[in-house]
Amino acid sequence: MFPYLGIIIASIFGYLLGSVLWSVPVTRWVKGVSIYEVGSNNPGATNTVRILGKKWGLAVALLDGFKVLITAAFAIGLSMIPSELFSKTSYFIPCIFVLIGHCWPIWFKFKGGKAVSCFLGLLVVVNYLYFLIFFIVWWIFAFKYRKVSLSSIIGTATILLLMWLPWTYGVMSYSLFNGYDSFIDAWDNNIVFSFYNFFHKFSSEIHGINYADGMLTGQIIILVGMIILVVRHKTNIVKLKNKTEEPIYPKKQKNTKM
Repeated sequence: MFPYLGIIIASIFGYLLGSVLWSVPVTRWVKGVSIYEVGSNNPGATNTVRILGKKWGLAVALLDGFKVLITAAFAIGLSMIPSELFSKTSYFIPCIFVLIGHCWPIWFKFKGGKAVSCFLGLLVVVNYLYFLIFFIVWWIFAFKYRKVSLSSIIGTATILLLMWLPWTYGVMSYSLFNGYDSFIDAWDNNIVFSFYNFFHKFSSEIHGINYADGMLTGQIIILVGMIILVVRHKTNIVKLKNKTEEPIYPKKQKNTKM
């Protein structure tokens, strides 16, 4: 039997769902414009903020992030099917295809966004502790410099350093792709930074096969997500280097009395 059918199906689902760019219908519905033709021309939450304001930008960011969570939930559902075809369905691997779909969407001629919100969703699935750290670092630099690209790059670099520390997963050692045994103690002690991994416990009971995404799987998925972010922010990195990157909101000028 082929035990990885669930990964394939969930990955296809993730790519197709990731290809749904919420900024496109939202800006069309609210303001009657194409997001590809206004602002930075980028179909993402940041450009939505420029066009529609913070509330709509936040809504788009949440919708984009939830695409990853929905894909992970779909993978969990597949892993519960009582068949050996779905016994080793990864909850992490399909999520990276959401980022790929968001950046190169089949529904929009492969012209997508930069996947920051999707990357945040990925961190929630793999290790919510990293999400919290990224979120805090991102907001600190976004508030200070008002440049989303800079904040995203610094947040990503921070996670790149922390992700190699085993205890941030609730385990004290590295595990290969099947990390069921290594996470048993973490689950028993209610240490579930890799929260979604906990659902492998129930699918393993159904199949009688002790399988779970390993810590190494999570690290590789996060690393691939980082590479995607760097590729998508290539032009922003050049602008930052040349000091031509525009802030999402210009600082308010103080009124000076004559």
